[in-house]
Amino acid sequence: VAATADYVRSLGADWLYLSPLLASHDGSDHGYDVVDHARVDPARGGADGLDRMAARAREIGLGVLVDIVPNHVGVESALANPWWCDVLRNGPSSEHAEAFDIDWEFGGGKLRLPVLGDESDPQLTVEDGTLRYGALAFPLRPDLPDADRRSADEVHAAQHYELVNWRRADGDLNYRRFFAVNTLAAVRVELPWVFRESHAEVVRWIHDGIAHGVRVDHPDGLVDPGGYLDALAAATGGCYLVVEKILHPGERLPSSWPVDGTTGYEALAEIDRVLVDPTGQGTFDALDAELRGDDEPADWSDLIHSTKRAIADGILRSEVRRIVRELPATERPADTLEDAVAELLTCFPVYRSYLPAGAEHLESAVAEARRRRPDLDGVLTELAAVLADPAEPAALRFQQTSGMVTAKGVEDTAFYRFTRLGSLTEVGGDPSLFAIDVSEFHALQQRRAASAPR
Repeated sequence: VAATADYVRSLGADWLYLSPLLASHDGSDHGYDVVDHARVDPARGGADGLDRMAARAREIGLGVLVDIVPNHVGVESALANPWWCDVLRNGPSSEHAEAFDIDWEFGGGKLRLPVLGDESDPQLTVEDGTLRYGALAFPLRPDLPDADRRSADEVHAAQHYELVNWRRADGDLNYRRFFAVNTLAAVRVELPWVFRESHAEVVRWIHDGIAHGVRVDHPDGLVDPGGYLDALAAATGGCYLVVEKILHPGERLPSSWPVDGTTGYEALAEIDRVLVDPTGQGTFDALDAELRGDDEPADWSDLIHSTKRAIADGILRSEVRRIVRELPATERPADTLEDAVAELLTCFPVYRSYLPAGAEHLESAVAEARRRRPDLDGVLTELAAVLADPAEPAALRFQQTSGMVTAKGVEDTAFYRFTRLGSLTEVGGDPSLFAIDVSEFHALQQRRAASAPR
C-alpha cells in the first residue's frame, strides 16, 4: 500500500481505504474473521508495515480510512482465538464467557459447535492435550485428570462444549453468529470491557494519526448500534465515521447517530437507476416473464416474503427460537410463537428498528402479518406489545435478527430470482424500482448533501 500511495494520489483520490487489519485466521482473504484484537495482522505487514504506510500517506496528504469489525470474531480454528479458546476450555466460568452471546441453559451448560459430519460415529481422538476431529482441534478443560488415558468419547462428554452435526445449526445452536456463518461468533460489544479490549488498537491508530476515519462493518448486528457509535465517537475524539448500513429507498439513518453517513449503498442504487432508460422496462418485464414461463412479471413483495420466510424457518431458525425463549412466560405453544415471530421477521419492511425509533416499522410488520396470516391474529397482538418495548430482551434480539432475515432472504436469495435487469439486484437497491429520472436524482442528492454533507 505504501508503494501504491503515489499512484492513488495521482488518480485524484483523497483517502486510502483499508480492509480490516487486526489479526485474522491464517489464509484469510478478507480480514473479517478477526482472532486477536491486540495485533495488526502479520500477513498484512504487521505494525511496522502499518506505520510505514501511514508515514507515506501523511507525506503526500492522503487520509486513511480503516474498516473495523465490532460484531463478531473468527472461530474457525478454536485454538487461534484466545477468547474463544478460553471459553471452550473453562465454560461459563471463563473470564471471556460473557463476551460471547451464548445461551448456556439451552445447551444444557454446553456450547454447541456444529462441526461433525457423522454424529453417530464422529471418530474423535485425543492428541497433544487437545480433542481432535479431522483437521480441527479443540482445547480440553484444565480440571480433567488423565485425559490421555480416557477414550475420546469420554473426554468429549466431559467438556464445556459439545460437537454436533453441522445440520443442527439451523435450529439447535446456542451462540449468536454473523448471520448464519458458524465460524463467525458474535461478541457483546455493548459491554464496556468488551468494547475497550476489542477497540484499544483501533483507537490507538486514530490518536497516533495512523488512521483518520473508521468504516464500521455491520452495525445492525449489535444490540445497541447507537450506543456503540456514541462510545466509538467518544473514544476516537469524533473522527470521520461511516457505517455499513443498508437503507431502503426513502429510509434515513437515525438522526441521533454521531456518524458522517453510510458507506454508500443507497447512493450507488440511485446512480445506477438514473443511468437506466425507463422506456426499457416493458421489454425487460416481458422477457423476464417469458423466461419464467409466466404470463406476468414476478411480484417482488410476494417473492421476498417467500424467501425471507424460508430463511427464518431454515438457516436462522436458531435465532427465531432464541427470541421465543426470551419472551415473557405464556401458555401459547412454542411452535405457535415461533411461527408468529418468523412471520413478523418476514414482514418487517426494513432491515431493523432502533427502538423507540422505528416503532412504525413493527406496526407495519404486524399489519402485514395479520393480512397474510389471520389465524395468528391473537398471538401477533401479544407479540406486538412485547416487541415494541425496548426494555424487553426479546425486543432487543428481534431487532438484531430482522436484519439477518432480510439480508439472507433478499440479498442472498431473492436477488437471484428477480433478474429482469441484473444491475438492479445490488446490495442496498430495490430491484422493483426500475429507473429514476434526472430531476428525482437531483432531489435525492440535494437531500443527501443537506443531511450528510460528508
